[in-house]
Amino acid sequence: MALFLDLDNTLLPSKPAYDFAIEECAKDWEERKLGGDFFSLYESARKKVKNQLKGHSSNRLRLLCFKLMMDVVKNSKTGKIDSHEVGSLATRGFQTKDIADVLWMEERYHFHFLSYLKTESKKDIYQTNLFPRLIDLSKKLPVFLTTNETLRTQLLKVSSFLPDQFQFTLITSEEVGFEKPSTEFFSYVLGEANQNPEDCILLGDNWEDDVLGANRHGIASIHIPNMWGEGGDVKTCPSDTPAPIWTAPSTVTALKFAELWLFQRQK
Repeated sequence: MALFLDLDNTLLPSKPAYDFAIEECAKDWEERKLGGDFFSLYESARKKVKNQLKGHSSNRLRLLCFKLMMDVVKNSKTGKIDSHEVGSLATRGFQTKDIADVLWMEERYHFHFLSYLKTESKKDIYQTNLFPRLIDLSKKLPVFLTTNETLRTQLLKVSSFLPDQFQFTLITSEEVGFEKPSTEFFSYVLGEANQNPEDCILLGDNWEDDVLGANRHGIASIHIPNMWGEGGDVKTCPSDTPAPIWTAPSTVTALKFAELWLFQRQK
């Protein structure tokens, strides 16, 4: 028996933390007078990084975005970014001293992101509802955090948000070399868990990466569209996949259901 848990937007609020961090980074960029419009530069750089590194864990590294943004700014009088500029090497204006600005922006991004998580983790809704259940479950069952991200980034998130008493094994796509929903990722996870897929269940917010990815490998799954949604019922989703799929209104409700399902499998 094993419980597989997605991390971002399933156990911790990554989306609002990300939005907060980007808003604050825009202020940092302006205060440091790095040039151009931060949001247009960032969105264009982010799109290029995602396309260039599709399926690779590095496509989530903000450092790559900030480096590309600085490349473009240094090669444009206005700092405006267009398709020709973002697609070029754009190295003529970048200098050694500019490296400090790129690294500083990455540091500021992580500072804002983790500050949001630390503040959020202190809220009663986590301290009394989510965290005690995670700790209790981790004492009864092997828990695996399965995530499409770089190891360093996820270590920072977990250490800033989840309680110390929570016991788990962390598996990132960077370590595996493949992202969810690939066969390679889920085969690796099942190998590390040393469990039959029919005796495991996965909880996640992403329908394709988490739910269908797990189900194609015979792993039951629960879709959680909203960490703190309203309602108390877990509903069965019609599916032609090898394993059952349910949808839950919240992470806590899904955890309760998953615990009961797993212990019933033991009987």
